[in-house]
Amino acid sequence: MSENNIINFEPRPKNDKEPPKRPHPPMFNLPPITKYMAGLMLGVQILISLIAATIEPNILSIVAYYGGFIPLSWTSPDNFHVWTPFSLISFSFLHGGWMHLGFNILMLVAIGSGLERVVGIKKYLMVFAVTTLFAAATHLAIYPDSIMPIVGASGGISGIFGAMIVVLNQVRNTDMSQEKTRLMPIIIIYIAITIITGMMGAPDGSQIAWLAHIGGFLAGIGIMMTWLKRQR
Repeated sequence: MSENNIINFEPRPKNDKEPPKRPHPPMFNLPPITKYMAGLMLGVQILISLIAATIEPNILSIVAYYGGFIPLSWTSPDNFHVWTPFSLISFSFLHGGWMHLGFNILMLVAIGSGLERVVGIKKYLMVFAVTTLFAAATHLAIYPDSIMPIVGASGGISGIFGAMIVVLNQVRNTDMSQEKTRLMPIIIIYIAITIITGMMGAPDGSQIAWLAHIGGFLAGIGIMMTWLKRQR
């Protein structure tokens, strides 16, 4: 305070630094491939729903026939069509309804994001693609004459889950036999749950291709264990 009882205020120093940016919400922090796959699945379902509500009420059945994986199309030359090879990819991005899609996207985001960050984009895509094919092949081997199309990314997501539990189970300086021993209880529990849910069916009454889930899951474990063994 000065002698004339007037308080002298000093001006606040100017801060030239920009305020720190707030982090994006978790959804926008997803790794790219997981984000794009989830977005593609969601976009396809939205498009199908819009067509069903405006133009063609039976669009889901039509899309499932042309884009779903139908075992008989691969075992009978008379049922093999020009579009059949594309079903090996397209069936993973089609879903039977919003509940089916929501569950798969939730699992993809929860498990796939971690695996993509750990193994990288190329190996992540390889896990999803190869385990999806194994899932379809498993279903084909058990139901070679089936005319019912299967749709959904559950086989590939099961493969991602299988690969992820191997990553989480990895312990440095241990041999593969020890890792197999640790993984066995998880494998048994997963297969048991898959069989039970497969027998019960989906909440909407539709059937579940549970054998495809098991095939993809075991393929994911095999792929990741092979990679780890080569690294060692």
